[in-house]
Amino acid sequence: MLHRARAAAVVAVAVLGMTAVVGQTHASPATAVEILPHRALYKVTLDKAASGSSIVDVQGRMGFEWRDACDGWAVEQRYAMEFSRADGDGSVIQSTYSTWESKAGDIYRFFVKRDRGGGEERIEGKAVMPLPLGSGPGKVTFAEPELQELKLPKDTLFPTEHTIRMIAAATSGKRFLRAPVFDGGEPEAPSLISAVLGKGKDDVLPSIKSEAVQGTYYPSRLAWFGPDSEGSEPDFEMSIEVLANGIARLILVHYSDFSVRMSLEEVEALPAPDC
Repeated sequence: MLHRARAAAVVAVAVLGMTAVVGQTHASPATAVEILPHRALYKVTLDKAASGSSIVDVQGRMGFEWRDACDGWAVEQRYAMEFSRADGDGSVIQSTYSTWESKAGDIYRFFVKRDRGGGEERIEGKAVMPLPLGSGPGKVTFAEPELQELKLPKDTLFPTEHTIRMIAAATSGKRFLRAPVFDGGEPEAPSLISAVLGKGKDDVLPSIKSEAVQGTYYPSRLAWFGPDSEGSEPDFEMSIEVLANGIARLILVHYSDFSVRMSLEEVEALPAPDC
């Protein structure tokens, strides 16, 4: 269940952990990105399972919010997912994931509390990259589950910066983005994320009344290659329908023999802070 647990944790941080500044933009080489800070709730269900898959059902909820913390972006995500198996057995994964990332993209703090059914585990630490980004290697210091340091390659991105670049690339018509991303979901080195970015679409989402989710969205596919990945097959993949304002309408997490659907149920815009 390692990658299944991580995939759920990655969703909010690596895919949705974007800048939370109303009325401000984040400059990028391609374009400027303006993101709406918000709180959202997703329903988690089994999308489909291959013949012979041991997983017969998945149920749960994922909720998160992020706010402008003036000097950075604060994200908090919580989820609970229950996996049911054909043999009648099952497992429940529950997690709280809190992060803070500087607006320059050079400092990242993370705290994970997770229960995979065998007891609670904690992951906590701080990662830094030199400015300007890409100018040299960085490092991450884990405080839990044990004290350790790891080097980060010079082209490593943290989740917010990666997501901003992904949206900037999609809205400017680019089709590919490939970068190592450190998210803190596991006490290990960065994962390589390879994204194929789709062209913008404009069909409405009738289940949600908020105007915030009725704009142009970009269907994209991301593949995660962990530090221990071998060969050309990713650990897992993710399909996303993400709007230019940063709200994800739909998320599909693809494993080798089944996929999990995360459907947006509620969304609420959050106010800008008084910095």
